[in-house]
Amino acid sequence: MNVLQNIIQNKKNEIPKKLPKANIAKTQKNVIMSFRNPVTSVSKLKLIAELKRVSPSKGVLNREISVESAVRLYEPYASALSILTEKNYFGGSLEDLREASRLTNLPLLRKDFITESIQVAESRLYGADFYLLIAAALEKNQLSELIEAGREYNMPALIEVHNEEELESVLDLNVSLLGINNRNLTDLSIDLNTTGKLIERIPAEMKKNIILVSESGLKTMDDLQKVENMVNAVLMGTIFMESNEPESLLKKMFGK
Repeated sequence: MNVLQNIIQNKKNEIPKKLPKANIAKTQKNVIMSFRNPVTSVSKLKLIAELKRVSPSKGVLNREISVESAVRLYEPYASALSILTEKNYFGGSLEDLREASRLTNLPLLRKDFITESIQVAESRLYGADFYLLIAAALEKNQLSELIEAGREYNMPALIEVHNEEELESVLDLNVSLLGINNRNLTDLSIDLNTTGKLIERIPAEMKKNIILVSESGLKTMDDLQKVENMVNAVLMGTIFMESNEPESLLKKMFGK
């Protein structure tokens, strides 16, 4: 099995059979509007900043960072936060998501390997405002069902694709948030040209109604300039988790 298949297989053991009896509130945050402004320069690129302690491709990044420290670091620069909740490969937890929800009013993305509707409800229960769906891990009918599951809680899904076949498969699913992953999920290699190649395949009229996010491998101002006129937002975490001066980097890239 490749890396993605391994993670999905192990994740099955963590999927709950049922959730605590509680009123799962609808999110009141307008995630779409958080990224709606047109992109005209690097300073206008919106940042989804990620709490990521461990990476399958790079190992330990910053195992000791607390949720509070990450929130305080990112809040001045980010339009949303991505909270990894997968524990075995990324060192995250649902409690991280719950704590982030308590600490910030920024929209929160639950980044995990979601394959069943109960995980969507679980995401909202722990404080997510939107959630990741990985096209490579799901059949088209599953994607459709999992997108629909979020509507009950006023939660959009960020649909992630990393090749043309996946893109073609999701374009007729009324996608509002589309992430283009520059990482090949089978061998973990990075190609920043993936963002441009896939965006060219999206019809112009359809593109107007989709918030586009470039994910993975973005590290420098040159990288941001490469995608700045193509996407509304970038999802970044590794570079800040590894840095000895993450605030300086954030200020340089996303300061007002």
